[in-house]
Amino acid sequence: MRQKMKRRLNLPSNHIFDSIIQSLTDRRRDFLALLILSGLFFGFSYDVSGAEAASGSKLLAPGQLAPISSLTAINDIDHEFPVAGAWNMVFFWSLFCHSCVEEMPAVQARLADYGETGPKVFFVSLDTARMQKALINFCRLRDFKHNVLMERVASDSYEVADKWGVVMTPSVFIVDPEGKIAWAGQGPLDIDGFFAGYDAMVTPKASASGCCEGH
Repeated sequence: MRQKMKRRLNLPSNHIFDSIIQSLTDRRRDFLALLILSGLFFGFSYDVSGAEAASGSKLLAPGQLAPISSLTAINDIDHEFPVAGAWNMVFFWSLFCHSCVEEMPAVQARLADYGETGPKVFFVSLDTARMQKALINFCRLRDFKHNVLMERVASDSYEVADKWGVVMTPSVFIVDPEGKIAWAGQGPLDIDGFFAGYDAMVTPKASASGCCEGH
């Protein structure tokens, strides 16, 4: 009798437990993939406050100094930004941010109107170097010419995005020639309003005496 009870109480072997755990892991991975695809389909912006454990710091505000940052582009060339003595545009984005991938070609088209007089432009991908091939394909398929830099992760935070206070994509900054934030915004970009604001910032203002002379 005791021998029969022992047989009934025998636990499944380790390989059975391993298969169960692997099955649960696969289902969790499939669920996460479904969430990402749902975000792409419905046009969500990409909240990074829980992805890669970005910090909850606030977006840098106009008047604050922009951190001098250095990252590697998808062509394996290092870039330091923002560039001193010039207007800069820094655009934090992700392949998983639908509004980002929709806006970037439109932003590039508007930047082309400025020619050599436009700002120095840096598109910082939060997808990191592990997505380098996908980023290269994205740029090739959309004929995207601007610098696409790859964020790095240090411990539980982003090396660069956290310093700029980025918690969602897109997050876009204009940095003036003195290295200060001139404009900052997050979420879907009003492209017409953005470039109208940029034009107003970089256009020299007429002096009061000059505009009123002779009146």
